[in-house]
Amino acid sequence: MKKVLLGLATLAFFALSSCKQDATKQAASTADSVASVAAESKYVYPEGSPVAKYGKLKVNHLQLCDQYGVPVQLAGLSTMGWQWCGDCYNRESIEAMKNDWNINILRLAMYVEEGGYNTTPEATFNKLCEMIDICGELGIYCIVDWHILTPGNPLAECYSGAKDFFQRVSSKYAGADHVLYELCNEPNNCQEKNNPEKPWECTREENVTWDMIAEYANGIIPLIHANADSVGAPHPIIIVGTPQWCQLVDASLKEGMYQGNGKDLSDPLPARDARLKYDNIMYTFHFYALEHKESVDDKPGYYNFYSYMYDVLNTLPVFCTEYGVTFADGDRGIDLERTDKWLLMFQGNNAGKQIVSHCNWSFSDNERLSSALVPGACARKEWNNVTTSGEYVKKVLKVINTGAEDTTVLKPSNLYVK
Repeated sequence: MKKVLLGLATLAFFALSSCKQDATKQAASTADSVASVAAESKYVYPEGSPVAKYGKLKVNHLQLCDQYGVPVQLAGLSTMGWQWCGDCYNRESIEAMKNDWNINILRLAMYVEEGGYNTTPEATFNKLCEMIDICGELGIYCIVDWHILTPGNPLAECYSGAKDFFQRVSSKYAGADHVLYELCNEPNNCQEKNNPEKPWECTREENVTWDMIAEYANGIIPLIHANADSVGAPHPIIIVGTPQWCQLVDASLKEGMYQGNGKDLSDPLPARDARLKYDNIMYTFHFYALEHKESVDDKPGYYNFYSYMYDVLNTLPVFCTEYGVTFADGDRGIDLERTDKWLLMFQGNNAGKQIVSHCNWSFSDNERLSSALVPGACARKEWNNVTTSGEYVKKVLKVINTGAEDTTVLKPSNLYVK
């Protein structure tokens, strides 16, 4: 599986040569104080907006629900790292995502390494807060994503700033109904990439297990909860990454499940219950349509991700915080039929009848096929100049979030039946 699944870890690398944006522009973003003042997080959400309608979200058993306990599906977009394509993320573009693309959630992918937070912490944090504030003013939800990639272990020393970061941001937004948290993007076994001829290739590996992820999460979640408690607010939705680039979603329920052991999906493993013991916790799943499908390397039935996730959705509350219509590197082809298959499954067509929320990768204008906008669109402020992926996703969002009819997407003939 390493051959196939390493692709998820390569996706952000290729962005380095894309979205040509001077990172120094980030320092010009909001200069307002980012002191931890709970009063700053009090929003009056616009009447009729998604947050005004659904309120503070919560998890009931398997299902993401609104403030009244009614199941809700959020559908939106994810940013690329703004150190590469900062022109794509401002008030005008987010307004376009809400009004023209019909999103009700935006995932804010804040890279930690790869020239992100660890390189320019204040500028990166300020840009994050600017976008959180814009989302609040527009009444759409946002996900604060601590976007780890290489190394893939959330306990790695380079991620030691996570506690301070989450303490700071969750204090500032302790009472904000529209803010969700994603603790660690795509935990994975690739600890190093140092081959100059193949810079995407993993050169040092270390199995990252659910127990490592849980140790990390158990150090972060109480901080977020304490800040919510301090202002008398319900605990926010916290989405926790899972092993193997967020594909071994039920690793907390199986003894010995981790990438590289040869039995991750194909063989039965002893059951356990190592779920996180907090309220409003969800578990992450990511898919790329040409990579995560009915088989691997044309071996029928081997690593059938449809079958696997069909069953997992009867065991854990899941949020698909990232998906693409391509291969896992964001390129090399597009498969809208298989994307349909996943998104139809997420509409309750699974063993748990769970309605799954999702964000598309990505609202950006880099040169790869997974980008929603054509190259150069952001600099020209062409927020609707779409690629093939963008055209498809825009239609999907309109269907899901407005109830519009469009027979070209989410075709019933693409429904997965186990």
